[in-house]
Amino acid sequence: MNNVAQRSNSGLNAVQKSAGLKKFFILGIILTSSLFVSNLYAQKDGKPFSFGFGIEGGPILDKNFKSTFSSEFGMSLRFSVKAGPGYVTFTPGGLLVIPKSVDEEDIKVGTHVPLKLGYKYIIADKFFVMAEGGYSFYTIYTVDESEDAAGDVVKDRDGGFTYAPSVGLNLGKFELGLRYETTILKKYTDVKPALLALRIGFNF
Repeated sequence: MNNVAQRSNSGLNAVQKSAGLKKFFILGIILTSSLFVSNLYAQKDGKPFSFGFGIEGGPILDKNFKSTFSSEFGMSLRFSVKAGPGYVTFTPGGLLVIPKSVDEEDIKVGTHVPLKLGYKYIIADKFFVMAEGGYSFYTIYTVDESEDAAGDVVKDRDGGFTYAPSVGLNLGKFELGLRYETTILKKYTDVKPALLALRIGFNF
C-alpha cells in the first residue's frame, strides 16, 4: 500500500511539475510575442517615409459660401517624411462642394483641389498637432439659363492661399484628424471658403 501511495504521489508531483512548466512556457511565449509586437510598431513609427490616403469631409463655415453650399466631401493622399520629432507632409486632395439645393439654385456642384505642405508634430506617441499651408483650386459649375445658351454648363474658377491647423490621433495604421481649413480667394475676395473637416486616414 505504501508503495502504491508513493507511486501516486510521485505521479501527482510529475503532473504538477509538467503543468507548471507548461504555464511557464505559455507565459514566455506571451511575453516574447508582446515584445516582438512592440518592437514591430516601434519600427513602423520610426520609419523615415510613409504614404497614405484618407476619406474626409465636413460642413462649410463661411457665411457667404454656405448660403449656397452645405459641405465638402472627398479623398486625399498624404506623403510623410520623418524630420525631427514629427513628419514633413505633402497632401494633395480632391473634394466635391455640395450645394444646399439643386432645384432652387442654378449651381449644380463645385470642386475643391487643395495642395498643401505641412508639419505633423507627434505628442506622446499617439497624438499629434499639425499645421499646413498651400494653394487651393475651386471650380463652380453653373447652368446658363439664358435663351442663347440653352442650358450650357459654365465653369467659374478661382483659387488662393490655404492654411489648415489640425489635431489628431494615430491608431497604428489608422489616423483620425480634425482640421479647420480656410482659403483666401483671389477673385472673390469677400468669400473665404472655410471648412471643418474630419479625416479618416490609412497609412502604409
